Amino acid sequence: MIIFVMRHGEAEPYKQDDMSRHLTSFGRTQAEHAAKWMQNGILKNTTLSGVDLALISPYVRTQETAASVSKFLEITSSVSSPMLTPNQEAGSTHDWIDGHLIEQDNISSLLIISHMPLVSLLSDSLCHGFNARIFDTADVLMIDYDKAKHSGRQLSFYQSLT
Repeated sequence: MIIFVMRHGEAEPYKQDDMSRHLTSFGRTQAEHAAKWMQNGILKNTTLSGVDLALISPYVRTQETAASVSKFLEITSSVSSPMLTPNQEAGSTHDWIDGHLIEQDNISSLLIISHMPLVSLLSDSLCHGFNARIFDTADVLMIDYDKAKHSGRQLSFYQSLT
């Protein structure tokens, strides 16, 4: 199966209520470009046409990133969860994701939209050898994930517009 791990697009400057920060217009553009890249990656590597499930942080900027992505990449279903907020523990989040994959065994493609540092640490947990690389806004890791082994290998890494 294919897993995409994505950091949200560029957001407004930090403020006290971090959860309510919106994407900038540039952040929306970044997310749209990343969606086109993901769609191309799906078409090249599988017979899929979109994403079966998107797991998204409840923060405004990640929800807006998902909305921008969905303009160019079909998302069949989505779940918003605090398991994907910035300071969650990567191992617990990985287990939570694997739980979704076990419960819904028809998932062939998964999109995760979250924040630093979780996207980096989670990517290292899902894709051994990734070495917790830093994600800039709207960067995306594409993983060929083996549900039985609970790990995958990197297929590609998209670096967004800066």
